[in-house]
Amino acid sequence: MVLEKLQDIIKELDESIQSKSIVKSPVSDNLVNDIKESLELIKKHPDQEKNIKEKLIGAGFIVQHECWDSFKHSLANNEPLSDKYDVVVAYENLSIIVEALKLLNSVNRSEEELNQITSLQKKMKEELEKMQQQSAERQKELEKKIEEKFSEYIESGTIDAVSITKHGDKNLLYATIKLKEDNKSTDIKISEFLNSEFCKENNIAGFLLSSGDQKEPISGYIHEGVRYYNLGTAAQYGIKFNWYVDGKEFSITLGANSDGSIRIISDRPTDADLEKNKDVRIKVGNDYLSLADAVKTCKQEKNEASSKLSQPSTTEYFRPVQTPA
Repeated sequence: MVLEKLQDIIKELDESIQSKSIVKSPVSDNLVNDIKESLELIKKHPDQEKNIKEKLIGAGFIVQHECWDSFKHSLANNEPLSDKYDVVVAYENLSIIVEALKLLNSVNRSEEELNQITSLQKKMKEELEKMQQQSAERQKELEKKIEEKFSEYIESGTIDAVSITKHGDKNLLYATIKLKEDNKSTDIKISEFLNSEFCKENNIAGFLLSSGDQKEPISGYIHEGVRYYNLGTAAQYGIKFNWYVDGKEFSITLGANSDGSIRIISDRPTDADLEKNKDVRIKVGNDYLSLADAVKTCKQEKNEASSKLSQPSTTEYFRPVQTPA
């Protein structure tokens, strides 16, 4: 069993070195424990100890040449980081390598290679901490700018807090905006915000909007010019959709029920007019449907007077609604 573990250690290190995945994919969390459990056997087989140590050092040098050197070059020349490595993953793997080498060093002391690897580990740690600090400062600055910019799209509303989060593995951001609970007549120009130059320049592709203790916020994002909306479960809010056909304005206001289904809370245009809106998708269940198809799933409720708008384009407004008793 121990011999099998030893063979697995050598195999994993071989694969990481040959594929150079050590700079992008996490190595096994059990690597150090497996070496620790195999130490007695390693002591009896110096050739195995030498083999494993050489592979660990080789993996460390790959981190240096395939990740660290390229990383430093990009920083020095203000260039985008290469997608061939993940500096955080590479550093975490290097830390595992250092720990494993220290274990093997207790069997047969050889300080030179260990010192080289630990020196690299220290440099990477210092640079990553510096990057994290700079990233936190940039995020704080951007959150302040978002709050200032978003305020331009609010009528009679007050922002309580703003934060940003990264979306998936892409370099896109979501703005999370919490309104104060006293926003009884808030009117927010959602589509104008999403389509603004500010959002484009700062890679802001979506938003999450909530008020008070609202559990599931209204959210939306823009992709290839189409705006996608999830009305959440906040029955007290709705989104008014406006669009123009041959110069004539059409609108409909949709809201959410507590079970997540959507409802109509305004006059309903004809199916033909609804189908002319090609710019939005509404989440119904697990799917995003066109405005026309989403409306077909709704039950119409008590009419609500629509506000007059003068925007000569397709727009969406977020606002409180009066829920029928």
